[in-house]
This record gives sequence, C-alpha cells and structure tokens, in this order.
Amino acid sequence: MTQTVITSSSSASDSQLFTTRPAWRFFGVCLLLALMIVSIALLRSINLPLFAPQETFVGWWLVSFAPYLVCCLFILRTRPQTGRWRLLEVGVILLGAFVLRTIFLSTAPGLSRDAWRYLWDARVTLHGFSPYAYVPDDPLLVPLHDTLVYGHMDYRTVPTLYPPVAQAIYLLSYLLAPSNIYVLKGTFALFDMVTCVVLALLLHRKGLDTSRCLLYAWCPLPLVEFTIQGHIDVVMLTFTVLMIFTASNNSRRGRILTGFLLGLATLTKLYPLIFLLVVFRRRDYALLVTCIITIIVGYLPYFLLGHGQVFGFFSTYINQHGGNAGPVLLVLQWLGDTLGINSGVTSLLERGFDLLLIGCVALGVLRLRWREQLSMEAALLILIGTFFAISSFVYPWYVAVFLPWVALLIGPQWLSTGKGVRHVNTQNLVLFALWYFVCITPIDYFFLGKSNWSLYYILTYCAVGALLSGAVIMTVGRWHKLQGDREGLPM
Repeated sequence: MTQTVITSSSSASDSQLFTTRPAWRFFGVCLLLALMIVSIALLRSINLPLFAPQETFVGWWLVSFAPYLVCCLFILRTRPQTGRWRLLEVGVILLGAFVLRTIFLSTAPGLSRDAWRYLWDARVTLHGFSPYAYVPDDPLLVPLHDTLVYGHMDYRTVPTLYPPVAQAIYLLSYLLAPSNIYVLKGTFALFDMVTCVVLALLLHRKGLDTSRCLLYAWCPLPLVEFTIQGHIDVVMLTFTVLMIFTASNNSRRGRILTGFLLGLATLTKLYPLIFLLVVFRRRDYALLVTCIITIIVGYLPYFLLGHGQVFGFFSTYINQHGGNAGPVLLVLQWLGDTLGINSGVTSLLERGFDLLLIGCVALGVLRLRWREQLSMEAALLILIGTFFAISSFVYPWYVAVFLPWVALLIGPQWLSTGKGVRHVNTQNLVLFALWYFVCITPIDYFFLGKSNWSLYYILTYCAVGALLSGAVIMTVGRWHKLQGDREGLPM
C-alpha cells in the first residue's frame, strides 16, 4: 500500500465537486439542519417509557440516518467554503450539533441501564467504599439502596468495570446534582461538543473542508448513544481527539500534554493505551513517562481505597462474549464448536490468536509510523478495527469512535495515475465500510437476548468484509498492472 493511500486524504479535486455559490451552499446547510432537527424531534417524540420495548424507537432511529446521509453527501460533493462563508457554515453546523443534543437531553435512557450504574459508583465512592471491591448487593451497601439509582441499574452482583477518570466524571456529576441522570448526560453532551469543535479544528489544520465535522456532529448514533443513553465512551473519544490535536506539537510541553491526554483516555476505557503506538516517537520519553505517571496517579486512590483491588469486573468481562462479539472471536468460536474442541482449549486458542494478531498489527503500525508512511488517523482506524475484531462485545456506542477519523481521511472518489487514467480510490472503500458499520450497528438492539444472530452478521460483518475484500482485490490488481506496465517499458 502506498503512502498516498494510507495517509490523510486531501479534499476532492474541483473536477469531482459540484460548484455552488457560497451563499447557496450555506443556504443548503441551513435547510439540511432544519431537516435534521425535524427528524430528531420526531425520533424523540416516539421514545417509549423507561425500559419498555424499544423496537419502534430503534426502527425510527435507523430511518433517521437517511437525512443524515443526505447532509453528508451534500457536504462531500460540493466545493468547500472559504473566508467568512466557511466560518458561518461551520458555526451553523456546530450550533446544529448543540441543538440536536439539547433535544435529547431531557429524554431518559431506555435502551441501556449503564448510566444508572455510573451514578451508583459515584454514590459508593462518596460514602468511602471502592466500587472495584464492593458489589452493589453487598450487605454493607444496603443502606445506599433506593428505587431510583439502585432500582434502575443492572449487574448488581459484580463490581464496577469503569476506570478512574470515568469514576471522576461520575463523581463530578454527582456532586453537582446527586442521583440526577440528566445532569450526568448533560456533562457527556458537553464533552461531545468539545469533540465536534476539535474535529473542526483538525480539519482546518489539515487544509480540509471544516464542514466535514458534520459527519460526526450530526450523526444519529452518538446523538442517541451519548446524549440519550449516556455512555462514558464519549469522554474517551474527546480525550483521543484532543490527543491527536496536540500530537503534532514537537515541543517538550506538547509531548507531555499528549502523554497526559493519552493517559486520561486510557483511564476512561483502558483500550486507548494501544494508541501509544500512534503518537509515540523514538526516544519520546516525555510522552511515555507522562502517560505512565498519569495512569498510576489515577489508579492510586482506588488502590488504597480498595486495598489493591482496582480492576473489578474487567477480568470476567473480557472472558465473556455475546452474539455481537467481534468477527475474529466468532470465527474461532465456530471453529472450536465445529471441530469439537474443549471450550477451555478453545478459549486458550482464542487468547493466543488474539495476542498474535494484535501484536503483529501493533508492530506493523509502529514500523510504518516511525517511517512516516502512515498517518495518525489511519493508524488509529487500523488499531481500533483490530481491537474490535477480537472484542468480546461490539455494542453500537463503541463504534462511534470511527467517525472522526472517517471525516479526516475520506477523499475523492476517483484518483488519477497522471496519464489521464482514473481509478477508484480504494481507501474510500475501506472508509465507506467503516462508515456503513457505524450506521448499521443499531440493529444490534433487535437481536439482544436472542440466540440467532445470522441476519446481524450478514448485514454487518459480511457486508463490511465484502467491501474490504473489494478494496484489497482492486489494490492488488492495480499493483499487478503497474508491475506489468513497468516490465513492458523499454530498457
């Protein structure tokens, strides 16, 4: 794969974009925002009571992706704004992102009970108990039980899964308004707005159309999963985007700040620690030491409070898997069942293969990064995609992390060889596959609690696999053609 394929894409050439007057494109964005507001307002109006069957809501949620994709197509297929028009347009997009999130803030979470567990963890910590050491049903915590927080949450017989920075966010929300789910969701919405703004700044820095931030800012997936359901992944994503924003700063202060942000992202969801491969450079000791110290300092209070217990439910969680597990894990499980291999042996083989796969990908990414043949955004997508492929669960709110990097990498539909010959941009096929995966994953809610996930696999993993396979076949075919052309040249 050449550098032009795996580095950040520039804007599509003018010949591939529809030319519009600045005022007309701005007017178009305003009309599309009105369309999105109507779509999201309708979605909110059909949200059913707390924890009632939500099939109708999920169905209309999937429908709401249609106007969103129209908005994205309009931005990607028209010429970017310049000057004051660019500022006005990105201002409307960010204002729209705020309005769309505000519509959902007063809606109680109905698809997931996770946010209630966040409030419980904060309550337990404020009463001097470690959520990593004490399960909600522990007799010592019975005085803390109530019908609001304790009554609404799940997993009452296991300790918490969430790392220290996540716990700090829960504590902040609880101190502002005890047991208030809406204040917690409002805190997450503020983090989400920071993500939207920083994404726009990243696009501007790279000379891309800043309005592409719409791909994340108006997407119905984060709107529902972060603003209604209130999942902590939004905070991790904010720290990750900020990390990439500061990673281009080569000063010692910049490297320390990048390491600190990486540490905060890791202390929110753990797996961002692999992003060290993206931002680490040779002898980059300031970043590495800062990241390690941040993680140690974050865990230290809970280490003392829980008498050494700081991982809670994590070890149990990674040894489980659901019907929405990553495709690699599902294939290994299927092979184990087909060959009649003992479940314990299958589990060991899975762990061994997972380590081998993530190790090989990590070494490849690090090597390409050090050779400056792979952009940070592309490296993030490769690492995240590999991690999800071997994950025990891939819930819809997990995959929102793909969107900012798709917005930064997506390029022209066609590329030219310089001889007047055009070919499909295979990098875009990869990005469209990931974008499609983000938009289709809400169907996960139709299959939860069921034993047959075949249709889910066809619509998600098989469809994505077909697009990725097509990209690989076209890339290999083009490489062979180039080799043939070179061999046919006269000496």
